[in-house]
Amino acid sequence: MRAALRPIPFRFLWAWSICCLLSAQAQANIPDHNQRAADVFIKAQSAFEQHHALAPRAQLRYRLLAQGPLTLTLTAGGAKSRVPLDERSSFAWPAPVAGQSLQAATKSGQLALWRPDIRSPDIPAGARRLGDLRLECAVDAQSGLNAASENSHCLPGSRKPDCLNELESCLREASLLLKKQLEQLGQLQIEASPYQNQPPHYLFVADQPLFSITLRHGDKHLLLPAVWQYGSAITTSPFASWPYPREYLYSLPLESADWPDDTVVLFEPLEKP
Repeated sequence: MRAALRPIPFRFLWAWSICCLLSAQAQANIPDHNQRAADVFIKAQSAFEQHHALAPRAQLRYRLLAQGPLTLTLTAGGAKSRVPLDERSSFAWPAPVAGQSLQAATKSGQLALWRPDIRSPDIPAGARRLGDLRLECAVDAQSGLNAASENSHCLPGSRKPDCLNELESCLREASLLLKKQLEQLGQLQIEASPYQNQPPHYLFVADQPLFSITLRHGDKHLLLPAVWQYGSAITTSPFASWPYPREYLYSLPLESADWPDDTVVLFEPLEKP
């Protein structure tokens, strides 16, 4: 004869229901990294207008990057509509309204990268304008489009003198630097590394894998060392987790006043067509 089933005590049912409720609440509180609120784009528009002089002929657009197909959906007042993306997964949102949001859907739910996409006209293929890239960095850092970019150093500081042609200014700057080092030595404030406490470099994503990057302004050229590629200017840790294939990633000396906004950034692809 079968044994009669015993009823589950009420306290167990109560504990189980509380556990399920807490689990559901925890799931609801997990941030959706593929969603951006309209407030972010409102701040982005404000930052773009504030620094528009960096790229006076450019328009503000955005770009989504993911490995595989993706779609973008606008939610406004409970209604949803598809946002058109061009062949580069770029889009514009000229009039965001508080309370609205954008949701990116990627293959297998992978993380999508959100980036400003600011491009002046008449720039040749395989090149970018440095002022456009400075403005992309500033818009990202000041809008919160990506939390990791908030402390990036995007804008040029004061120009350092050219020691070949401006000897007096160069000697003055060198003497001030020596004075600061002597003061640090007297106070036992010796920096452990020349890179300590330096502002982080903004991480750009190229259209194709990169072999080299060259800055060009007039007759002046500079082939950037490889440390500016593959995210190495961010960290050299072999355990770093990268949001995109490393061969696409690069940084630039955006803070250097020696390179004006009209500087052309030339990219040599890893595999030439």
